[in-house]
Parts: sequence; C-alpha cells; structure tokens
Amino acid sequence: MSEQPKTRKLQTAAAFATFALVLVSVGALMRFVPSESAFGPVARVFDSLSPLILLVSFVCSLLATCLGMRRIGGALALLALASVGQQFAAHQKISLQLAPQKTATVRILFLNALAENEENGARMIETALSFDPDVIVFAESLSVADNLAPLRDHYLFLSPCSEQKCELLVASKVRPKRFWTLTLNPVWDDRYAVAELELHNGTSFFLAASHLSKPWLSGIAESEVQKLIAQYNWLSGPSVVVGDFNAAPWSRPMLQLLSKTEMRTLRAPKGTWPAGAGDYGVPLDHVLVKNGARVVRIEYFGKDLGSNHRGFVADVALP
Repeated sequence: MSEQPKTRKLQTAAAFATFALVLVSVGALMRFVPSESAFGPVARVFDSLSPLILLVSFVCSLLATCLGMRRIGGALALLALASVGQQFAAHQKISLQLAPQKTATVRILFLNALAENEENGARMIETALSFDPDVIVFAESLSVADNLAPLRDHYLFLSPCSEQKCELLVASKVRPKRFWTLTLNPVWDDRYAVAELELHNGTSFFLAASHLSKPWLSGIAESEVQKLIAQYNWLSGPSVVVGDFNAAPWSRPMLQLLSKTEMRTLRAPKGTWPAGAGDYGVPLDHVLVKNGARVVRIEYFGKDLGSNHRGFVADVALP
C-alpha cells in the first residue's frame, strides 16, 4: 500500500477512535453528573440515550480496530462493553423480571394521550376499552376530555376532568376508598394522583399515577423527584405506579427515585417514545411496583393513535 492511502486509512481510524472515545465518555459518565450542576441539563438529555450511545461507540471502536488502530480501538471497545455491563448491574438492583407464574389480580392501562391530540380522542377511548382494564390512566388527558361517555358507561369512578382542565384522568371499575391529587411543580397542576382501591375479592392496594416534566428543566425536575421519593415512601402495602417519567430507568433521575424507594421497574422495558420507533424507542413510560405487587404480563400499544408515546397494559399480581 502506498503512503498516501495508508495515511488516509490511519486518519480515518483515528477519527473513528476519537468519536468512539467521546461517545463512550458521554454514555458512561452522564448519569453521574448532578442535575443541579451547570452541565446537568445537557447530561439529562443524554443519559436516557446512553445504551444507544454506547452501542455506537462500540461500533466505531471496531471500525478503528479494523482500520489499523488495533490496541486503541480494542481498548475502546472493551471500555464500551464494560460501561454497558456496569449499567446493567445497576439496573438489576432496581428492577424485577416479569412474574408469569403468578395469577394476575388487576389489569391497569396507561397512555400519555398528548394534549393536542383531540382528533383521536374517541379512538383512544375505544382502544383502551378493548383491553377491558380494571383501571385506566391517561396523562395529558385533555385530548379525551370530550369523549368520556363510554368511560362513564363502564367505570364507576372517573376522576375530575373537564374540557378546560384535565392533566391526569383515572377511571376505575371500583370506587376508591380514597383519591387525591398533588401538584409536583409550579408550572403544571395535578400531575400526581393516588387512589386507594379495594377489589371485589377484598384485596387492597395503592395506585399512583405520575407525569413528570422533562428532566433537563433544571429547578423543576429535581424537586419533582424529591417529592415523588417522599410520596412513594409514604405508600404502605402493595403499591403500583404508572406514568410518564420522561426518563429511562437507567437515567440519573430514575436511578435516584428507585434506589431511594422500594419501587421497582421492569427488568426488560420496551420503548414507548417516540411511538413510531415501537419497541426500539426509549422507555419513558413505566409501571413500578413494591411490597409484593408483581407485573405478570405487559403489552404495549398505541403506535397509530396520534400520540408521541405508546401506552401499555400491565397485568399485576397482588399479594
């Protein structure tokens, strides 16, 4: 090989290695950056995407290796793999596998309906009813506020919702023993709701619904997480949380939320945003459980309902 092509090959390899180094640094370190720091908002943009970033870093490392930078490329590839392993180990501590051996007690449906998605309001209600859930939770539920008649026909309880104000809508086949809402931040009201439910077989549990703001909104997102930690630790007995957390389970806000409470997320969540990406999107919408509640099955839906999020139906076993 002449000197010029050889030089170009090494330059290309160096470019891939440099890119791999930047990506592995971003993918591995962003979740350690405090949200309150000057770089915090940027870190919160990237840490939910860290598995994808580390995958691209690994590919770039292999390309650098193939183009001649064997030691550096190989070291970067191993570093990317080690970072993925570290994240998986951290995720195992705050997650549970599905429990298909258990008998489901309650079926819960959640969907961020997207407030400006009014043209699909009736279709979203129809789709939700087709799963025959015991509890339905819509976030950004203003889009379904003028299509509530079918819900009233099938559910004994509907949380307050009007065409002027409807942040979280909770519909239940049994009337809650208690129900209340809380405001998590000064910008959006009533984005946290709790229902204490007693099923027909006498089983009682808490159902909480959450819709968090974007994690990079410094000054708002941090206080939301702290409020939820206090709220989740207050819930006693079997508890199930559904909601749009705008963060993946391996991101810093979710790691804080789960490590400081007994709530546990799914071991293998699937993508919910953007809806068009299907299973390969980012899991921003979650079902969390504690005190013996376990997710038996979960099904994702809503790719074609006009929202930018997919929803899910979770069958949950209660002790």
